[in-house]
Amino acid sequence: MSFRSPTRILSMTAAAAVGVSMTLLAAPAAQAAPVFNDAVTQIDPFGAVNTSDIVGSGTDCAAVTSGGTEPAVPVAENGPAASVATAVSGTYANAGDVTDTGSSAANANGNAKITSVAGVLSTIDFSVQSAAALNNALGTSPDCNRSVSAGVTFSFEFTVTQAGFLSLEGKNVGSASGEFQVYRLIAGADDASVYNAGSGARFNSDVKVFLSPGTYAGYFQANSNASGATSSKSGTTTVHGEFAVAGSQTEAVKGKGKKYVSAPAARSCATDTLVPTITKKKNRVADIAQVTFFINDKKVKKVKNPKKGDSVKLAVADDVTADLVAVVKLLPAKKGGPGKVHEVSASYEACS
Repeated sequence: MSFRSPTRILSMTAAAAVGVSMTLLAAPAAQAAPVFNDAVTQIDPFGAVNTSDIVGSGTDCAAVTSGGTEPAVPVAENGPAASVATAVSGTYANAGDVTDTGSSAANANGNAKITSVAGVLSTIDFSVQSAAALNNALGTSPDCNRSVSAGVTFSFEFTVTQAGFLSLEGKNVGSASGEFQVYRLIAGADDASVYNAGSGARFNSDVKVFLSPGTYAGYFQANSNASGATSSKSGTTTVHGEFAVAGSQTEAVKGKGKKYVSAPAARSCATDTLVPTITKKKNRVADIAQVTFFINDKKVKKVKNPKKGDSVKLAVADDVTADLVAVVKLLPAKKGGPGKVHEVSASYEACS
């Protein structure tokens, strides 16, 4: 966090006597500390053409590579998405069999974006399109292992100052491969980590991990790799990460009942409670017959004839997310008639 000293322009008392006023320039608002470590947060394209003898001691197999050397690009916090692209190609030969030739090509392009809000991690996004193709003159080389690949790696490091949950959703369309990992960089009270890898639909996943305050590192990666026999692979791989502070509101308040009951901005992790509040407007509270509160579809409390501004404490288990619904039943507009019923709802992250 950095501050700039306020600039003060002071007039002399004598000058004030002739109409010169004293001016004081206020200090600029303090900026939140960055969440990501710029030095290691970058997106890096890669491409490779490889060959080796099937018999480990052989030296007949050779390959010539072109391309695949584009540089890494930094990813700026709360900046525009950073983009990269690469292309690589190769030719293969077998000194032991001049008819055993081959060629290959692969390419990848991708982007990454990171955001934070008030010094708290918000989102991490990654998207890559990749393709690779290998062609052997003989269909399959009898003596050489051959492969070609291209992809993108997004590496990052960030600091968590408020405990919360990181949700990661990986998706793959096609036959490309994806991988992601996030882990605690500096040892602490826990060793929180999450890892997933797979090709095609096997990469598809939706996971959540609790992160206590500390420093974390990780990477997202996607690539297409063609190897062995004549073949091709391609696909689109995405990873979306989203962080929610423990106890924070994860779904906005909605419903006509919000005129009568206010849902809190967050639940209390210190007391394991969720505390909605009855409206402070006298004319509205006078219309309420009763309010019934539900958490995760279970009725937890009913309040009849509430008073304006009443706070209603609802107990919530520490390790569960909470979906709050308040059902507000109004007094009938006409004697003997039915009273209207309105609902208000909101959702909250777990605390641990």
